[in-house]
Amino acid sequence: MERRDFVANLGITLALACTAGLAACGGGGGGYNNSNPTPPAGGGTAKLSINLNNELTAVGDAKIGGGVILIRTGSGNTAADFAALSSTCTHQGCTVSTYNKTTGLIECNAPCGHGSRYATSGAVNTGPAASPLTPYTVTISGNILTVS
Repeated sequence: MERRDFVANLGITLALACTAGLAACGGGGGGYNNSNPTPPAGGGTAKLSINLNNELTAVGDAKIGGGVILIRTGSGNTAADFAALSSTCTHQGCTVSTYNKTTGLIECNAPCGHGSRYATSGAVNTGPAASPLTPYTVTISGNILTVS
């Protein structure tokens, strides 16, 4: 292979690698289960609002969006039946990936891959994270739950 061909192929390979890397890093948070948050009612400062008639209907259901992980921890429709925490991992700043119904823990597995786990209180269960997730306030009006 001539030097000119080698350099041209190297340039194409690097361009493709950079494009793939940027695509993997894009998307605003990178957590699995990430979805666009439901807009808050009334245009307030809510981080996340949901309709309890059709979202998080079963204990253990969770939603990640708007910088929040919201988990149904009880069967009622009171604020005490939900946990709302920052979805930003305190170890590497990525978005936590999921709530594991089996273990009852919030997991930060991907894309960071470091394995921190948090309780629904926000407390660190398994490191390397050393700081808890920030809790948020849950209010319910009718069937609309709002996190602020």
